[in-house]
Amino acid sequence: MVSFTQLLAAIKKRRMTKILILTISVLTFLIVKGQNTTEKVDRKSISSGQTYFNDSLKKEASATNDYIDFYQKYISGIRGNECPMYPSCSNYGLKTFTETNFASAFMLTSDRLLRCGHDHNNYPLTLRPNGFKLLDYPPYDNPPKELYYTRNSYFFAYSDTLKDNDSSSIFIKKLMNNGYYQEALLEIMRIEFQLSSFDIELFINKIICLKALEEYEKALFDYEIRCTPEHKRNPELLYQISTIQYKLENYDQSFYYDSLALTACHKCFFKPKLLRLQGLIYARKYNWTESLSTYETLLNYQGYEGLSQSNTTILQQRIRLRNKSPTFAGIISVIPGAGYAYLGHEQTAITALLVNGLLAYATYSNIKNENYGMGILTGIFNLTFYIGNIQGAAKSAKRFNEQQKQNIINKLEFNTNF
Repeated sequence: MVSFTQLLAAIKKRRMTKILILTISVLTFLIVKGQNTTEKVDRKSISSGQTYFNDSLKKEASATNDYIDFYQKYISGIRGNECPMYPSCSNYGLKTFTETNFASAFMLTSDRLLRCGHDHNNYPLTLRPNGFKLLDYPPYDNPPKELYYTRNSYFFAYSDTLKDNDSSSIFIKKLMNNGYYQEALLEIMRIEFQLSSFDIELFINKIICLKALEEYEKALFDYEIRCTPEHKRNPELLYQISTIQYKLENYDQSFYYDSLALTACHKCFFKPKLLRLQGLIYARKYNWTESLSTYETLLNYQGYEGLSQSNTTILQQRIRLRNKSPTFAGIISVIPGAGYAYLGHEQTAITALLVNGLLAYATYSNIKNENYGMGILTGIFNLTFYIGNIQGAAKSAKRFNEQQKQNIINKLEFNTNF
């Protein structure tokens, strides 16, 4: 006769078998079928036409989307806390599961969960409608440039050494100095239409207005097509074109025009601002030694001693900094959290150690108690978080090195203010 204990054990094993079959079925469905989702993030769509392992398969809605969507609709709001990172962890998961294969997405999302909200100094900021967030996209993708938080820029009218007697010119400069760049541009275009000759001061102010309105390509087009050849070597105009190329991240072109302006400007009064820009371009090209030498040259110009000393100190700090090795960070991460600790990410290191330790213990306990279905399930999660911890540490080392450089450049740009 079968005892009650034996009956319970049989039911328990059958239940674990069902759980195991269900888990394998869900994983197989996710891997084979893939998914196709369009997630609205700040009125922008995140979607992908890729599949996981078979490019010939068409993506359809999957359980992964349903789970994350359920969490976003019914659980996230109840928790009452907003994710401090952008995109949020759930949207990050949606993005990775949509755009990469299942295994990669699982590990990337696991790494993100370990890092969420920790070590704020290692991420750039983005300003969203609900406040500042830590910008963190998957490593295979680059965030749109407009997501990076930058301070407001102010642009002022250019005046030559001659006194303005024309009321229209005075009015344009007043508009520009008060931030009415669109109105000033319309007034400039009206005057240009009436003029029979080329006015270099008016043209430079037109370029400044276009730069302030971020119409960079239009400004470059006007310089190449509408500027007369004899005025193209004007130092102030070359400086403005150099700053526009810098804004477009064309640093070689920016350096070219800045060098032309320095050549044309032998003893002109604004040579220091050309040197200031040149030092910043060198920094953008990671030529720290030349950047330091350029800023040291500014010590020779009255009124720029403070800027020179400040930027020189910043660059000397950068030269003393040492990069972290992604390979070493990955290798020592065989001990969960060790790679993050090496990078100085203490909170993430503790989280990685605790999560991996708890999942490993849960897997061991389930297998010891013959709960093989749950043991396999927790084992899969444990393996995912473990590999995610190794890959995440290596990628965090690269991000750490880049962020160190970017922090130096941000400080130099703050002092430059063009």
